[in-house]
Amino acid sequence: MKTKLFPSAGAVVLTLALSLLTRPAALAASPSDLLEQGIFSEETKGDLDAALKLYQQAVAETKAGQAVGAQAQYRLGVILYKKKNYADASAAFEKLIHDYPDEKDLIARARTYLSGAVFLLPAPWADGEELRLDLKFSGGKKLGFARYSARSSQLDGRKTWVLRSRIFAGVEQFSRVEVEADSFKPIHCRWKHTMIGEADTTYTAGGADLKLAGKDGVQHFDLKDVIFDNEEAIELIRRLPLGTNYTTTVRVFTGLGGGNTIPVKTSVVGIEKVDVPAGTFDCYRVELVLGVKQTFWYSTDDHHYLVKFEANGVAAELTEIAQPKPGAPVVWQASGFSLSAPPDWIFYQPEILASSGVPEVANKRRLLLLDPEATAPAEISLRKLDSLKPETRKSVRDWAEQLIIDCSEEGKLTVRADSWQERKIAGQPAVSFIAERGSGKEQKLVYAICTFVRDQAVYFSVEIASDSFDAYRPGFDAVAESLRAD
Repeated sequence: MKTKLFPSAGAVVLTLALSLLTRPAALAASPSDLLEQGIFSEETKGDLDAALKLYQQAVAETKAGQAVGAQAQYRLGVILYKKKNYADASAAFEKLIHDYPDEKDLIARARTYLSGAVFLLPAPWADGEELRLDLKFSGGKKLGFARYSARSSQLDGRKTWVLRSRIFAGVEQFSRVEVEADSFKPIHCRWKHTMIGEADTTYTAGGADLKLAGKDGVQHFDLKDVIFDNEEAIELIRRLPLGTNYTTTVRVFTGLGGGNTIPVKTSVVGIEKVDVPAGTFDCYRVELVLGVKQTFWYSTDDHHYLVKFEANGVAAELTEIAQPKPGAPVVWQASGFSLSAPPDWIFYQPEILASSGVPEVANKRRLLLLDPEATAPAEISLRKLDSLKPETRKSVRDWAEQLIIDCSEEGKLTVRADSWQERKIAGQPAVSFIAERGSGKEQKLVYAICTFVRDQAVYFSVEIASDSFDAYRPGFDAVAESLRAD
């Protein structure tokens, strides 16, 4: 037979009646009395506001460690949860866990509430929607781009969302997170940053298993409270019930941060009109405190689009709300030329681009080709044929050999003699070669394809780790072979 935690409503009424008859009117109510009055207001009268005040008073007047204080603190959290004040409810339950560590049963029940204490709206995006933003320095110079997408899926019969991010700002970053559709609890995350490393996190009941690329073994982390993955934060905020003076704190697990769990306070500090390339939006100004302050602007409409964000001297502005078809090729067109890439590859023409070793010349267009795995940024250059030295215009091979000389100025480049191939690109003669730069673990391969098409000299090149080349090459070749001149 289960023991009742509290007396029945009738017993409470009787206890209160006897207490009122026998207690001197001037005598202050004890914490136990306040707790009982709070329970009566909550469960019998249904007056949550009165119960809230009584529980708060009971907690304030309780001495450290008293069980009655733990009961009042727990019920305070429950009341706040019922009132959908999830941020304060979470804080109340956290205080219970911190101040009353011996109250194991109450703590277990508090953790159950904590697992649902972040109230989420239904997903506001269309299936497959992709937000595309330009990254800029504070002075307005374009630095790169950011893309965020969400696509529905299923895993073991569960409805899920697959959330992807892709960021380029000189270095590349991508992530792919699978989350439960309703709760948004993370299932799996792969996160790669080309300078920091790569992390693979699998979430289990009450924990996370983290594998860092290049390191042996898997680290296990116990996660007792509700946790979201760092890489779902952009979409998570879109599902929060944003509004004037809204605030909450969410906890995120960061794989590339070494498995740290970070509380992120999220607050709406105002409503502002924001002009970006995609249009003009009324936005919630949302501030995040995460080491340094980050500011995000989400549209006030039902879509909660990410319109803009600022952090560390860099701003991002929404340029397009896209709906790419699954499996569709990616197409680039300009000045009578076109290229096609496999799904999820990206063509990007930056304003700022570090040299790959080929000297800048007049009348030259440079285009980045980014693969889905952020293996290596490839470069496509088109330059006026008559801008080349006369001796290099004799044949594509002559030009390719001159390019090798130019590239070698940034580090010794050794061409594999047996790697030269003659081929056709856009119906025109072309050559390709493979060269080596460096040695040992630092060795990179340079793979290039050169051709003359109409009045343009076209050069495809990539510098890539030797052990990644074989898997990467088919996609790169497919892009080069797709070149068309109208």
